[in-house]
Amino acid sequence: MIMQNENNLDNLEDLDLKKEEDSISKVNIDRFKERDGVSLKKLGFGLWYLEHQKGLMLTVYIFLGLIGFVTWFSFFKTFGHYVLIGMKEDQALVASMINNSGIKHSEVVKTAPQELQVGTAEVLLNSNGTYDIVIKIKNINSRYYSRFSYFILFNNEKLGPFNDFILPEEEKYLMLLDQKLSRRPSSVSLEVEHSWTKLDGHKIKEWAEYRDNYIDFIVDNKVFSNPKESNLSEKLNLSSVKFDLTNNSAYSYYELSLDILLYSRGRLASVNQYPIERIESGETRGIDITWPGKVNRADNIEVVPNIDIMKDNITYIP
Repeated sequence: MIMQNENNLDNLEDLDLKKEEDSISKVNIDRFKERDGVSLKKLGFGLWYLEHQKGLMLTVYIFLGLIGFVTWFSFFKTFGHYVLIGMKEDQALVASMINNSGIKHSEVVKTAPQELQVGTAEVLLNSNGTYDIVIKIKNINSRYYSRFSYFILFNNEKLGPFNDFILPEEEKYLMLLDQKLSRRPSSVSLEVEHSWTKLDGHKIKEWAEYRDNYIDFIVDNKVFSNPKESNLSEKLNLSSVKFDLTNNSAYSYYELSLDILLYSRGRLASVNQYPIERIESGETRGIDITWPGKVNRADNIEVVPNIDIMKDNITYIP
C-alpha cells in the first residue's frame, strides 16, 4: 500500500513538471523586454557579428582593394597616355602658336563693316532765304545696317547732331530742310558716328529677298505743275506735285516718309519730305503736295520711300 502511494506521488510530480515545461514553451520571448541593459535582439546581432566577423572583414578588404585597383589603373592609363602621346601633342601646339602670326589685319578688315560712301553735298537756296542741304550716301555692306548720328560741317560751323539709319546695300539721301544760315556754305562735309549691327543669319538668310518683301512701293502718274500751271496763288510761288503711291508689299505700315526730289535738265532743283500714316497692304493713295519755291520746270520726279524695316512694331494688321 505504501509502495503504491509513492508511485502515485511520483506520477503527480512528473505531471506538474510537464505542465510547467509546456507553460514555459508557450511564452513569447519576442514580447520580453529588459528594463535595464542590452536587449535580446542586440545580443543576438552581436552573436551573429562575432560568428561572421572574419567574412565581413574579408569582404570590406576585397571592396577597398577593387577601388584602389581601379583608381591606380585609371591614373597610370591617363598618365601613360599623356607621356606617350599628350606631351608630343602639347609640344606641337606650342610650336604652332609660336610660328602663327595670329589673325591678319587684312582679314579683320574684310569682316568688319566698311564705311559709308558719301557723295558731294548739294546746297539749294529756297525762295524764303533758307537752305536745303542734301547728301547722298551708300552702305556697301551686305550684312550690316546702322543707326547713326551725324553732323554737317561747313564754314567752321557744325550743325547737329541729327539721327538717321541706313539698311544693308541701301542708297539714300540725308536731307536738312529750311536751314537758316548766315551765308551759303562753300564746302560741306559729313561727320558720322555709327552704331553698326550685323544681320541675324538665322532670321535673314537672303537680305535682298527680305528687303524686297517689305519695301515694295509703286509710284505712278507723277505730275509736276509750276506756279503758273498750278493756279494755287497769284502772289506766292507755289507749285504742286501729284502722284499715286501703291503699297505692293504684304505689310501694312503705321508710318513712313517719302523723300521727293525734283530734277530740272538733269540737275537737282528742289527737295521735300512727305510723311505717310497708316497705309495698308495693297492700298493705292493719291498724293497731292503743295510745293513752295520757284521751280519752273521738273522733268524728273524721284520718290524714295524711307522706312526702317529693322525696327520692331512698324507694321499692323488692319
